[in-house]
Amino acid sequence: MLSFVVAVLFVTAGPAAAEKPNSTFAGKIMLSDKRFPSQAKSLAAFNSKIRSLAKTNFAEDKEKREWKIHFAGFLRQPLNDLEYLVKIYDLTGGRKQLLLTFEQFTNERGQAALMSSMTLERKHVGVNKELMITMESKGKVLAANRFKVIGQGEKFTGKVDFSEEEAAKGAD
Repeated sequence: MLSFVVAVLFVTAGPAAAEKPNSTFAGKIMLSDKRFPSQAKSLAAFNSKIRSLAKTNFAEDKEKREWKIHFAGFLRQPLNDLEYLVKIYDLTGGRKQLLLTFEQFTNERGQAALMSSMTLERKHVGVNKELMITMESKGKVLAANRFKVIGQGEKFTGKVDFSEEEAAKGAD
């Protein structure tokens, strides 16, 4: 009988503890260039650490030409699945264009906070863009946020070099 009571308390306390951060960050995806903590001494300490790490502007790694971004999605309701989709949209210029979609998997149902990371490559997302990240399950948006990827754009000199053959065709 004692093991049954302990099991019930564990099951009851587990999801409740996972849902507490949601009152602060419900429906939001927090983004950082550093890994988020998975636990802390108290809820206040956890929320404080999440806030201190959160960013909305990400500078490009100039050598790799990419952005490494850690994310923590805090859902309004626990995820009733093992799979969810992460989608990245380009919002630059007032339009909403889907750029990337990738699947993520959890190790158990009922999670209310989902943490992972992604690497965005310049060739897929461009540079100096306003983006939106969403976490979705079965067509429903669970959490979202906006962010910017910042880097040095392409430089053009305006100078054009033509081969002799191209120049001869243009002269005709």
